Amino acid sequence: MEIDLCFVMDCTSSMGGHIKSAKDAIERVVEYMANMKPTIVVRVGFCGYRDHCDGPNRLQIFDFTNSCDEFKDCLSDISATGGGDAPEDVLGGLNAAVTRITWRNPTRVLLHICDCPPHGRRFTGFKRLTVDFI
Repeated sequence: MEIDLCFVMDCTSSMGGHIKSAKDAIERVVEYMANMKPTIVVRVGFCGYRDHCDGPNRLQIFDFTNSCDEFKDCLSDISATGGGDAPEDVLGGLNAAVTRITWRNPTRVLLHICDCPPHGRRFTGFKRLTVDFI
């Protein structure tokens, strides 16, 4: 089985206390999947997003690779910066992951890691907002 696995993650300052743990968890998943060869062959990619106000630093995109080490090197460059309000550019990040990364394999998985909702009244009804920790 061939799989494209893309991680989409909120990389704003609000993730500062969580980003190291999130990156560690991503690395564990990637290493686990890499050890599934030859039954499962995985390509991994990453799209980090911030907020509209962060300009050219809003997106960090790493296209799919078969190399676990190359992916981990790219992931090590990710830090929690920017943002400016609670909602983030979630939809921009998801859109970039779908349209700007070269999906190829028949099985495609996208994992989204975040701590805040997207912009828009539909998503930011703060009376309904909760934070769950795993």
